[in-house]
Amino acid sequence: TSKPDAEAIRTVFFNLNGQTRAVKVKDNKVTSTKVMHQKASSDKEIGAPLQGKLVQINVAVGDTVEKDKPLFALEAMKMESTVTAPFKATVKKIHLIEGTMLEQNDLVVEFD
Repeated sequence: TSKPDAEAIRTVFFNLNGQTRAVKVKDNKVTSTKVMHQKASSDKEIGAPLQGKLVQINVAVGDTVEKDKPLFALEAMKMESTVTAPFKATVKKIHLIEGTMLEQNDLVVEFD
């Protein structure tokens, strides 16, 4: 059995039919230390399309953005991806700051 990771998951090893197998099991006795961000859940919320680091925010609260205007950029596996506005809207809130590590669908920009 491995030590728990940041998500309180342990890897348990066992033999089955002469082969070593491994399964991941959540340890309910361990508190998770991983930071969880709010997820984008409506059409007025824009989240990260993939896991990576938020490297640049191109808008501010109150900005009116046109369709296809760059909202933010993230870096994953040494490649930078730019997320653009899907429609014309006004920025209501920016939920995360530059340098934040993102999981897929973490909420970054919210529109009015």
